[in-house]
Amino acid sequence: MRAKFKKSTKRSVKKERTLQFTLNVIGIFMFIGVLIRWWTVPFAVNNDLRIYYNPDFQMKLSECKEFLEFTLCAASVYFLLVNIYFLGKRGKKLVYIILVLLAVFNLYMMLTLLAVATH
Repeated sequence: MRAKFKKSTKRSVKKERTLQFTLNVIGIFMFIGVLIRWWTVPFAVNNDLRIYYNPDFQMKLSECKEFLEFTLCAASVYFLLVNIYFLGKRGKKLVYIILVLLAVFNLYMMLTLLAVATH
């Protein structure tokens, strides 16, 4: 006599959602940490290991704007890719394709900047 058991799909969905939630929380803390840099950059440590304020390190308004734009774009890409990944097989394929395209684009940009810098 054999017993037939059905595999529970609820358990795997719960694990995937837990992983998705964990990756989203890690992303939130990661990008909050990057944004905190905005305020902590002007502080430095001297030879006596004392913290002091150095106004030369303060970002200008245009630099702050660019920094904020970069951080928000990077956060958008991160959260978009994390949440697309958990949509199913198509989502995973799409994320892998996007990551490969980003890697190729980054390599191209690196070589272009290297070529421009050496001429």
